[in-house]
Amino acid sequence: MMIAASGYAAVILPPDARIPLHLGSHQHMVLVSKRAGLVSWPAAGAVLYGTLGGVSASSLASDWVPGVRDVLMPAVLAVVLGFQVGALILGAGEEPRSVRIKRS
Repeated sequence: MMIAASGYAAVILPPDARIPLHLGSHQHMVLVSKRAGLVSWPAAGAVLYGTLGGVSASSLASDWVPGVRDVLMPAVLAVVLGFQVGALILGAGEEPRSVRIKRS
């Protein structure tokens, strides 16, 4: 899904778009070029997938309930996908809803 979102954004976003990389919140972000932003979000997802997959398969997770192993990775990746979609919306130049509400 993250690669599909980046592919869609590569077609839709203007060439000079700046993609934010969130570092915890919207106040802590770095604006990067379109290409770097479109590559970095799926790369972060791949790193998280590998890390969580490694932890889940290791002896660290031997005492975990099997449901935790089944739910943890999709939940974390869904959150990262949400951050990616938010960053792509900001990269398109649209204002976040909270800014539009404050101006009203």
